[in-house]
Amino acid sequence: MTLNRLGLPFRKNCEGYFVDNNGCVLAKEMEGFLMFPGGGVDENEDVKDAIIRETLEETGAVIKSLRKIGNLHFVWSPNWAKTDKQKKRYLQFQGEDMHFFIGEIDRFIEIDRKEEDFWKGDKLIKISDAINIIKSGPFDEYNVEYRKFQLDSLKNLLIGGVK
Repeated sequence: MTLNRLGLPFRKNCEGYFVDNNGCVLAKEMEGFLMFPGGGVDENEDVKDAIIRETLEETGAVIKSLRKIGNLHFVWSPNWAKTDKQKKRYLQFQGEDMHFFIGEIDRFIEIDRKEEDFWKGDKLIKISDAINIIKSGPFDEYNVEYRKFQLDSLKNLLIGGVK
C-alpha cells in the first residue's frame, strides 16, 4: 500500500542560524549533515517563541537580536526518515513549513533538564566550515531548495553578520 503523501499537511518547524563574536555559527555535524537549532512549533505557539525554546533546549544558548529571514515549504524525500520519531512523522506530514531565523548568541546557560535532543560536545562551527560541509553533503531533488537557503543565509552572515 502506497501512502498518498500529497494530501498530508506540512509540519510547522523552525531553524536558526545564530552567530558568536568569533565568526562561528551554532551548528552540529552529524553523519555528513549539518544540523542547526530548531524543531517543531507547538500548537498555538509563535514561531519566534519556538526557535528561542528549541535553541535553549538543544544547546543551552540564549539568543539576542532575533530576526526572521524567511519561510520555505519543502517535501521530504522517500529516504528522509531515519529514526523511529521521523518515521512516525513521515506518515503524518509530507514535509516542512520551515521558518528561518538569524540572531546572535548572547550566552550559554546550564539547563537543569537535558532534553533527549540536547547537543553534547562542540556546538560552534566556523561559518566558512559550515558552508563547506553543506556544499559537500548529499543532495537530492527534495532538498536542493532547502540547502540553497541554508547556504545563502550563511554566506550573508559571513559577509555582513546579523543586521
